[in-house]
Amino acid sequence: AVIGAMDTEALDATKAKTKQQFLLLHLSTFDESSAFEPEALEAARNAAVGAIRDPVSLFNEQRGIIRIPAIQALGKKKDTKLLLKLLEIFSSGKLEDFLSFLSTNPNILTQFNLVHEECIRYMRILSLCSLADEHEEIPYAAVASTLQVPLEDVESWVISGVSSGLLVAKMDQLQQLVMVERCVVRKFGIEQWKLLQTKMDAWKSNVRGILEGLKRSQAIQAQLAV
Repeated sequence: AVIGAMDTEALDATKAKTKQQFLLLHLSTFDESSAFEPEALEAARNAAVGAIRDPVSLFNEQRGIIRIPAIQALGKKKDTKLLLKLLEIFSSGKLEDFLSFLSTNPNILTQFNLVHEECIRYMRILSLCSLADEHEEIPYAAVASTLQVPLEDVESWVISGVSSGLLVAKMDQLQQLVMVERCVVRKFGIEQWKLLQTKMDAWKSNVRGILEGLKRSQAIQAQLAV
């Protein structure tokens, strides 16, 4: 019975993923001039709900969903304006943004048939990714604070994040640090460009130091050889 239930769950997940892929493809056929057509708005509504319900499985395909004209059109409609805001939080916000939004819009999840526990779980994973994008070494305490979980639960959430495929990280249990190797970028804006520039400058400085060290070493060896 347990195996049968697992098979059914896997089948449902596959169907949901296929449906979402079709919706994203369908949305790409509408430009700004047709974004407010009923068919476009219905597809956008369903795709937005699908991206919130599971923001991980199709992360790369859904990363630019906010920029789709029909999705943006949701913000102009009274009945879907809040849905767009919720989608924006799932695209680039953190758990605290989600909880703040829920406090002022307590019925939003029920309205769009979304499960509160699942939304919280995904927002914690996405928040961890944002944290990993901002820092190469993250203290357990910072993870616990951002994810709003007890310190003893940090490692299980890091494992969940790694299992999602969105980040690669190791844990130093003695120093209570998460060592980030790489992770997805949820939003690439001006701040991300600045961060990339800082990392590039540091990399150039390290390379320059290595090259200068090699030159000094070669000069010393040449003097010794005379």
